[in-house]
Amino acid sequence: MTTTPSTAPDAAYRYWANLLAHRARRLDRDLVSQRVEQTFLELCRDLAPTVSLEIGAHQADFSQWIKREVPPARCVAFEANPYVHEKYSPLLADTGVEYLHLAISATSGTVELAIPREFHNAEQGRRYKKEKTNRMASLSHHRYAEKAETVDVPSVPLDDFVSLADDDVVVAWIDVEGASGPVLSSGEKVLSRASLIYIEVESEQVWDGQWLDLDVARFLAGRGLVPVLRDVQRPHQYNVVFAAAELAVHPRMARLANAAFRRKAAG
Repeated sequence: MTTTPSTAPDAAYRYWANLLAHRARRLDRDLVSQRVEQTFLELCRDLAPTVSLEIGAHQADFSQWIKREVPPARCVAFEANPYVHEKYSPLLADTGVEYLHLAISATSGTVELAIPREFHNAEQGRRYKKEKTNRMASLSHHRYAEKAETVDVPSVPLDDFVSLADDDVVVAWIDVEGASGPVLSSGEKVLSRASLIYIEVESEQVWDGQWLDLDVARFLAGRGLVPVLRDVQRPHQYNVVFAAAELAVHPRMARLANAAFRRKAAG
């Protein structure tokens, strides 16, 4: 079978993703997720970022961690769900984190946020409800949600909100439940400056119009970012760490990636 030039980058990403998924599945899933996340955090600490962005922040754990480890950093956490923001805003008031009730999208103004409220589990034959403060709120509609609440929320393009100086060092954590397309495309300039990005992706469409993992990888490749680590959350869902090319090619990155999939030491 011949691979055309236009599909070769997709094939390269899929090979990489499948290879690391195979290694990950030889270990406990939670262990791999913890190692991938800790490696990302270690790399962030070493970079000493001046700007950290957390999009789909929930309670802004990443932003709080960066602020503790790198106090001078500007830590901006965007949470679109008004119920979540109301719940955690008082707790974050004195942390130094900018915890903002804003959606990130191409729209400067107001967008509609969908909060799935009820699902039907075909395997278990029962319905179950989600809390208003669950993580699944999105700019897209979940294909398997039988009921959803929609709310209008303020929105801003990432490139319009974030201004960077020439010497800024940027890291980002993105968990936006099927809305990676509008989020990433609104921040082309900012994300082109990112040294590290941790992002949740899916290989099957469960949100209307969502970007899949290959779409995310293509976009970030165009911004000079290379996939270096991944975990396994569900068969179709996982987190990926993308690094700027100059970081990705450093020998230390390969050592860290290999360590994330090493079998647990005996005893």
